[in-house]
Amino acid sequence: MNDRIPGINYDNPISYKGYRIYLSELYDLHGFQYEYVHDDYDGVGDANDNRFGTAKSVEDAKAQIDDRDG
Repeated sequence: MNDRIPGINYDNPISYKGYRIYLSELYDLHGFQYEYVHDDYDGVGDANDNRFGTAKSVEDAKAQIDDRDG
């Protein structure tokens, strides 16, 4: 795949409301095609920062982001 297509990887994501939406590298393991993560997500487990997730499509990711952030 061409790495210039938005959403193809973490470094070239689809941007939406401060989130990166990109193809999941774990698709075969979990059945979710996309992952999303907020630009300010720190990944520290005890920080209660849950601004990340998985989705079946870009539209699903956007809907989850809308539900999460209003």
